[in-house]
Amino acid sequence: MQVNQSALIRPLKSRLLNREYPIYPMFGIVGTICGTLLAIFLIPESASGADSLFPSAVMMTIGLTIAPFSAAIKNPKTLLRAEHILALAPIYWLLLDLLQKAYVIEETWLPGIKGAFFGIGLFVVGVWVAAMMNSLSLPQSIIKSSSHKLHSKTLFKLILIFFSIGILKYAYPCNFNPITMVGYLFVDRWSAPWTRAALGGWSSFIDHLSYFGYLLPTLSVLFMVSSKRFSYLIVTSTFLSLFMAIFLAQSGSRRVIGVIFGAAIICWLIEQRKLKLKELLIAFISMALLLTVMQNMLNFRGSGFAAAFDETESRESIYKHLHVDDNFYRLSQTVFIVPRYASFVYEKQIVFALIRPIPRAIWKNKPTNPGFDLAAIIGKRGVALTHSVIGDWYITGGWIAVFVGGLLYGGLARMISGLLIKDADSAGGLVYSLMVMAMFAGVRAMIDIILMSYALFAWMAISWLLLPKVRKSSFPQS
Repeated sequence: MQVNQSALIRPLKSRLLNREYPIYPMFGIVGTICGTLLAIFLIPESASGADSLFPSAVMMTIGLTIAPFSAAIKNPKTLLRAEHILALAPIYWLLLDLLQKAYVIEETWLPGIKGAFFGIGLFVVGVWVAAMMNSLSLPQSIIKSSSHKLHSKTLFKLILIFFSIGILKYAYPCNFNPITMVGYLFVDRWSAPWTRAALGGWSSFIDHLSYFGYLLPTLSVLFMVSSKRFSYLIVTSTFLSLFMAIFLAQSGSRRVIGVIFGAAIICWLIEQRKLKLKELLIAFISMALLLTVMQNMLNFRGSGFAAAFDETESRESIYKHLHVDDNFYRLSQTVFIVPRYASFVYEKQIVFALIRPIPRAIWKNKPTNPGFDLAAIIGKRGVALTHSVIGDWYITGGWIAVFVGGLLYGGLARMISGLLIKDADSAGGLVYSLMVMAMFAGVRAMIDIILMSYALFAWMAISWLLLPKVRKSSFPQS
């Protein structure tokens, strides 16, 4: 009788994962429910100032952090587990503005505020419920791409390959003239020759080449870790990563910079045997520096890097707080509007996200929105407003859809976490970091989990074409 080896090893791997990276779903459920109830209870009758929702945001934040930080007491490294990152993500994308007292929500939208807090709690409860279920297996293509051995020589070759492909997006429109390329960094993002049109044609295919550049910071980190000593190759890889990042930053997309360098930081932490005070301090400084860069991007993304050298321009940030997005505000508006004044869109939101990779040159009539345009409803023109993935699920089918969305995201997180148990010198840390940051970005908007996954597809393509085929491991990755 033939025995399914994967079926025998999967429970062993799950126990090893929970031992090395402990997780407490019941703490998560209880903490989230208590935090949600307290947050709703503390909502004032009227919003008279920017600090009106601060107590509610504090209670919600405490509720979301109970389970992750309870596990971190035993092992700080467990905060890197995908379920924990997902459960904490709403603090950054939705609650940070309230904690900083960034704005006042007009009383018109106050009925939607309770729904916004409830939606956050319902989504995260769904994540924790999924964490208690048996994990499904990741696709074999992802497992194989995470199993490649990455030695220092291989890593440097990959850095050169990914840089060469990624920079083509910027080099080709400039006739491969480096001086011209650098010159266009100092113009606004709409004037650069590599700017993609809103409704692109066949020429938009070259735009996808930049996704190969997303991997450079993480590959450079792995190269540094695998190198036994400091060398000019490390300097070269670092320079190529920063050079690529400058061109990516010229587009003004802060979440791209956050995702690619966030993945690099996570990958570096995974590769550490233990997280001591030194490693935690380095990670904290790196995150603070990353947030500072993202904040400063707001000052020049409308005018290019020239603003940084213009003495007439103010060096003071246009925001007095750490700006993320006003997602909580927009979520409150969405909950208030739907279904009072606008209908649920049902499957349209999901379809809109899934078909994003299909070029418009192939599908000319591809939808331009999911059937709900918050900006148009509230009378704002020329802007795109996000209300977080919670809002995306809410307009899909109400509170049931929000809970289902939490289950789906939580199930994905549980599958991704299996990659934390990996062989030494394998690509598991790289693949995990890319996937977990794509999921983190996906809390901002449903479509972002698709967009930020392009880097993973780029890695899968190159690893399949260029790296040696991996033999079946006795300890499978799912």
